[in-house]
Amino acid sequence: MSKPTPRMVLYSWHTEAMKGVFGEFDIHIGEVPQCGWFKRKLVKGGPFVPARVWMYQPVDAETGDLCGDEVLQCEVDGKYADPEEAWSWLCGNPITEAEFNHLTALRQWSEQHAPTEPYANPRQPVDWQKVPTPTFATKEPTP
Repeated sequence: MSKPTPRMVLYSWHTEAMKGVFGEFDIHIGEVPQCGWFKRKLVKGGPFVPARVWMYQPVDAETGDLCGDEVLQCEVDGKYADPEEAWSWLCGNPITEAEFNHLTALRQWSEQHAPTEPYANPRQPVDWQKVPTPTFATKEPTP
């Protein structure tokens, strides 16, 4: 049996992309999908949605060895996607895992609490004339 590929190796491309090592236009030329966190728009004028690519690694709990093949997985906006097909849409927008988690939480919150907000409907372009104007509570000055 063999050991699973270490996380540091799987996410090395993402780490380098976040440092800005790759140029804006040559970030994916000749590349196969790489593990990491990303954002993309589902439609022109829509909001960004979270996406991630990771390696599924079936590991034997006792030995730590792989008990099957490593398989590249992809999720865009909480739904399974083909990593090969999604890669060209994702590779130019790497984000941190924290931003991925924030976009995921924002999407879920919007669906439940603000169904008219753009994040609740990411497959629709944002119509800025229909987005509610934010209001901010003012704090009374204390004497």
